[in-house]
Amino acid sequence: MNPIKYLRIVMAVMLATMGPNVFAIDTAIATLELSGNVPTVFSLTARGLPGDLDLTPNVEVQNRLIGILHFKYNQDVDTITFESSTGSGMPENAAGDAYDFGTDFSVSITPDCFSIDEADITDVVLSAPVEAASDEARDLANNGGNGVIEDCHLTASWGGTTASLPLAGVYSMTITVTMVSQ
Repeated sequence: MNPIKYLRIVMAVMLATMGPNVFAIDTAIATLELSGNVPTVFSLTARGLPGDLDLTPNVEVQNRLIGILHFKYNQDVDTITFESSTGSGMPENAAGDAYDFGTDFSVSITPDCFSIDEADITDVVLSAPVEAASDEARDLANNGGNGVIEDCHLTASWGGTTASLPLAGVYSMTITVTMVSQ
């Protein structure tokens, strides 16, 4: 008998005796476990606006935009503090003499700023540090629900000296805003 013919007969008999369960059904399962981390973001930058303070005698300035504070954070804020580089909280000359304003030099934050409690930074003379973090910024999970990205406008108001023309010179100050996380 031909070997190939013999092999075919043997295979046919084997298949006939095995029945319908010759080939088992296979199952394969693959799983992917995915995870990721949201990085901690805690950033505060300031952009000043070009231009000098108008210190002309008898000129009154109300709510002049002096800078934009850019907040970006996704964790609770403990404090946001505003302070001046000068003890008087007003621009001073190189000798440490404050400019003789007719009215106080005061700063304010625009009312639509989530991060700052507006009541704390409205017409404030920065002769001492002022803490101004809002309750919402202190508890983002319950009050904000998300991280914060916002621009807040810082304005200043002042009146020129009502006295005689002041001595010439540069009067300056630095406003420092410090944000600390919980």
